Amino acid sequence: MVGREAFIMKNIKAVLFDFDGVLGRTMEDNYRAWVHAFSTRGLPFEREPYFLIEGFNSRRVAEHFLGDSAVDDGLIDELIGLKETHYAENATFSLYDGVEDLIRRLKACGLKLALVSGASSKRLEASVKGGFLSFFDAVITGDRVINCKPHPEPYLTAAKALVCAPAECAAVENAPMGIKSAKGAGMYCVAITSTLPEDALALADRTFTSITELKSFFCDDA
Repeated sequence: MVGREAFIMKNIKAVLFDFDGVLGRTMEDNYRAWVHAFSTRGLPFEREPYFLIEGFNSRRVAEHFLGDSAVDDGLIDELIGLKETHYAENATFSLYDGVEDLIRRLKACGLKLALVSGASSKRLEASVKGGFLSFFDAVITGDRVINCKPHPEPYLTAAKALVCAPAECAAVENAPMGIKSAKGAGMYCVAITSTLPEDALALADRTFTSITELKSFFCDDA
């Protein structure tokens, strides 16, 4: 790191992570669950558009794909319920390789950590076992904020919980909505190409291809 980036990183006190597609291998399971839910109503649900809006909470996802069909909250609630049930019964959840080591190393570097996810608290807690969430000083889920990503509220809420200024926070994302949220909050944002190609993540300050690269970036001795 040189110049402006080195100056920014020298002042970073916290790293804020998106969850789906960054730490957890959940995107394919979520996609299949949405496909199932929409298929019960004979409605299409497409993979690429879904991955591009990752970071929306479940209601925003349903509204986005229903479009003009979103005639009432009852339909949206029904689809969300079907999606969550299918996910709970069929999820093949795992963390990406190297994630736990990354988190431990960041803690050892003295950095505060937060999760900033559009997922519901219920789904996140059901997915992640073994005390992994206890590594984080703050967990902000989609049902804890009024405005979901790409609005800056989720990241601003996390910064407040960590007692850090936005300029003291670095966000790790994997999709445009999350990057917009972090940048709108005034944070440095890096992206990992776990679910989308680099050109889809152009708004990020920097992109990485692996968890190993992130470890080297945030902790010099990683």
